[in-house]
Amino acid sequence: MKPQKNPADLLPQLKSMALADRAVFEKGMKAFVSCVQAYAKHECNLIFRLKDLDFASLAQGFALLRMPKMPELRGKQFPDFVPVTIDTDTIAFKDKNREKQRQKFLEQQRKEKKENEGKKKFIKNKAWSKQKAKKEKKKKMLEKRKREEEFDVEDEDMQELLNDTRLLKKLKKGKMSEGEFEKRLLACGKGEAELAGLGSSDLEGDDS
Repeated sequence: MKPQKNPADLLPQLKSMALADRAVFEKGMKAFVSCVQAYAKHECNLIFRLKDLDFASLAQGFALLRMPKMPELRGKQFPDFVPVTIDTDTIAFKDKNREKQRQKFLEQQRKEKKENEGKKKFIKNKAWSKQKAKKEKKKKMLEKRKREEEFDVEDEDMQELLNDTRLLKKLKKGKMSEGEFEKRLLACGKGEAELAGLGSSDLEGDDS
């Protein structure tokens, strides 16, 4: 370039160069990042004050097409800086070999991203399937427990009926008085455990 009398006239030319060649675009970004980090990491922060930097003017001075992503700029707004409307990822290197390597790297990134998305989806579906299977197992256990409880109730009712029948047979055969019958009938109503009160001899008499 020929020396320019007005430095401001260089900015449009530099931006055009950055749009035409990714090497120029990346050099501007690296220069801006280095300048900002030099302020952020300088020991004499009383003189080199990061918060006093005019980031928008600095970015314009480096002919940036957009603001870089860096911790020092996080959460800040730059109304005086107008980025380009195009996607800067589409800017290619003039050097064909560098561009070929970049495209290969981008393709690898897209492939890894797709694989990661597939893994996340698989893990999500697997977790959902596992949760569903767990619910089904719990449901079956509850149903089984309910059936067992119903069987227990039926067994208790049947045992109580058998006990009452035995007592009635004893009463009819004269082996038991009405007072004893009523007493044992009430005792049998308390549960199967009261069956032991009948004694082994009483049970043998039922079979005769």
